[in-house]
Amino acid sequence: MKTLPALLLSLGLLVSGLNAHAQDAQADIARLFENVNAVAQELQQSLEGLEASIQASRDSIEKGSEVLDGMLEAVKRVHANMAEDSQIWQDLETLLALWEQRRQESLKKSESNSSFIPIAQAWQARLESGRKLRSQISTERANSLALLQAIEADREIVLAYYELGQADKAIEGLKQVSANLANLNSNMQAIVQTANEARQIPIAP
Repeated sequence: MKTLPALLLSLGLLVSGLNAHAQDAQADIARLFENVNAVAQELQQSLEGLEASIQASRDSIEKGSEVLDGMLEAVKRVHANMAEDSQIWQDLETLLALWEQRRQESLKKSESNSSFIPIAQAWQARLESGRKLRSQISTERANSLALLQAIEADREIVLAYYELGQADKAIEGLKQVSANLANLNSNMQAIVQTANEARQIPIAP
């Protein structure tokens, strides 16, 4: 039979271990949030001054081509960062597996200690938020790929209008791409919001 000091030591080690798990999980989701936010910020920055650049390209096929290239590269970066082999996706999959494991562990412990019930519920809430994030990222991966294909398909048409001297039609094509980028930006901001919600769910031992 353990003495009181031994029991207190065991309890202290258990709490310390739980704190370490919570801190590790908090650091992991914080890092994921920072990476997602960085992608969204980069896209948003690429949109700054885009309207002025489009208007400045009115009489120059070279400038129009540069604007198209810039928009294409912005979408490519988003798509690469949302891909299945991206760091963001791999980190999210790892976190979801970890959170499920923590939820199962907490549920198991709650069978003998009801204090673990709210902890299991918190892990469940974080799982639900993480799954929502995964769904959003998957959707934007598909959307960004479709946008990439659309820009590449429309590129020659837009440049052909420049060559014809029909700047208004060329500008119209560029503005459509810009509008699609703005939609992508809005969706990325929603992804950032979900990631932020996930990291704010407290996991208290």
